[in-house]
Amino acid sequence: MLQNREEGAGNLNSLEALEILREAAENPARQATQWQEEHGGKVIGFLLSDVPEELIHAAGFLPYAVNAEEGKLEFADAHLQTWACSFSRNALAVALQDKISFLDGLIIPQTCDTTRMLLGIWKHVRPLPLMENYRLPRQVDRPSAGAYLYGELERIKKRLEEFRGKKIEEGALKNSIALYNHNRQLLRQLYGIQVEAPQVLSSKDLFKIIKAAMVMPREKLNQLLRQLFAVLKEEKECFTRASRHQLVISGTLLEPLELLDFINEKGGVVVADDLKNGFRYLEADVAANGDPLEALVQRQLKRMPAAFYEIREKRRAEYLVKLAREKEAGGVIFLHLKFCEPENYDYYDNMQAMEKAGIPAIRIETAYGGIPLGQLQTRVHAFIEMLGGEDAVR
Repeated sequence: MLQNREEGAGNLNSLEALEILREAAENPARQATQWQEEHGGKVIGFLLSDVPEELIHAAGFLPYAVNAEEGKLEFADAHLQTWACSFSRNALAVALQDKISFLDGLIIPQTCDTTRMLLGIWKHVRPLPLMENYRLPRQVDRPSAGAYLYGELERIKKRLEEFRGKKIEEGALKNSIALYNHNRQLLRQLYGIQVEAPQVLSSKDLFKIIKAAMVMPREKLNQLLRQLFAVLKEEKECFTRASRHQLVISGTLLEPLELLDFINEKGGVVVADDLKNGFRYLEADVAANGDPLEALVQRQLKRMPAAFYEIREKRRAEYLVKLAREKEAGGVIFLHLKFCEPENYDYYDNMQAMEKAGIPAIRIETAYGGIPLGQLQTRVHAFIEMLGGEDAVR
């Protein structure tokens, strides 16, 4: 059934498939407007991370991550303090610049103080027919967390049904879960190729593919990813493992993508991350059996820890040390968006854990809206050189 739901994309080679995905990452709005023209459907935007896109898809809408557009932050300055994180300011700015005027709705996960107030401001300055907060539980370890989250998913589902004018059938939701599970599996396979053979698939191209995945219709996307994986898997066999520096990136969001160029220039490769627009987006699948809402709840409760979402049994600092060791990483880059309070709160504990474990680490502050790339390049190059020079092998 899943195969029948995925639209064909023709027989493409790896360069052609990659070019389509790069174009989607660089011109995300085109994906949404083209889908609207072809299907006459509605597009529901969401901010990262953890929004259950399967519910949006099962309602017949296109889920669209408000993440890839570049906004002029000054457009948001009349509504958000300049010390609010640049991701939230950028999201509001692109709305005020009418770069996402095709949206029919918006769901914002409440993951920090800024996102808690953002929807109310957005409703005032750019109202949409459907606008909802997604209230993630903060005390994840409490027995009530599962019941709370189930009720929250029921509420979101009901709002989507009201907006649609029709109930979301259980079978439709299970089909969407299967579709998204397949998508995550394909993305994880491509992540693996990037780790094993970055000569075949660079870190930058991998993260562009993930960026494209957040805005493309999954039926079309999965067809492209299957073809791309089949070709790259064969190409990978032609390369032997080269000398490189294996790195873990930890933070909220990967911005700017040029960071990956600077890592590559010194023979580095990203072997793991916990970013909202990285591995966090494609980790773990949803159980295919039983109550689909309960399956979505269980996936969320077991997510990897983050600055906004930590479990007592999976403390983030300990998790990152374990991740770096398992992936044989030579160093960790803590990538912090300026004014991201949750990341700043976590930083001391995370860095202390790295020092105790003997794992080199560096904190790099970035922002949406542009940062000095020369300075970023210098710091990344210096850190990798500190790990042992360009010829060191991990």
